[in-house]
Amino acid sequence: MRDEGGIARDDRRSPAGHVGLAVEVIQRLASMRRAGVGKLQQPMLDHLVAAVCTSDTGAVAAVLESFRAARIGPDAVTTEYIPAAARILGTAWEEDRLTFGMVTIGTARLQAMVRQLQQDHRADAADPAAQSAVLVLIPPGEQHTLGAMVAAAMLRRKGVSVSVQIAPSVNDMSTMLANRRFQAVLVTLGSIDRVDTCVKLVKTLKQITKGALRVAIGGAVLDECRNDLTDAGADLVTNDVETVISEFGLNEQMSERNAW
Repeated sequence: MRDEGGIARDDRRSPAGHVGLAVEVIQRLASMRRAGVGKLQQPMLDHLVAAVCTSDTGAVAAVLESFRAARIGPDAVTTEYIPAAARILGTAWEEDRLTFGMVTIGTARLQAMVRQLQQDHRADAADPAAQSAVLVLIPPGEQHTLGAMVAAAMLRRKGVSVSVQIAPSVNDMSTMLANRRFQAVLVTLGSIDRVDTCVKLVKTLKQITKGALRVAIGGAVLDECRNDLTDAGADLVTNDVETVISEFGLNEQMSERNAW
């Protein structure tokens, strides 16, 4: 993690959403209501933000119990409340109401909550062949993974088997792609100084699979580097998970089962 004093102003947005497809669709998530899921309840959102910022180690467990008592399901917490809380933390940092360290701890706790809320999902166990498997890659150098985790959770709840890998080596990727069939790869890009790394990663993925594997890129800086990513071989440059599902034909493979 970079020292607080050395963070450029352009990077100060990152804790609000971190990297990944889900980062950039927070506003979309806020408007996407599932059956039985109502409008975001501000007191619950405030409670969540306070819980991840406090030094009380039991606060996170308590807020999760509050969500259960309010009959707000894990999917709503994962894809609506947690991204909204991350955005609030980032805004507080930009306005100097929270320190970088507090925001970092808070977002780490939010990420741990995503893992906990998704731990009962079992798509891979239900589908050993993993015909609808997606590989979510976080390139070397990216320091935050909350957005990627939320994006993975969105796919998993639709029945897509997802493997999340952080900064894998070329050998690791070659082994993964040789041993398991992935229908697509989603690469997250959170900062402009990681564009070259992302471009190299896309080219490597295409080279390993001889162009057969479809690659989507999502993240916080797409407008600044869309052409570079497309020229590198990216099939999609988008922050809309639904577009990835539709364009890559993942909806043809998805079932009603829960994902792991």
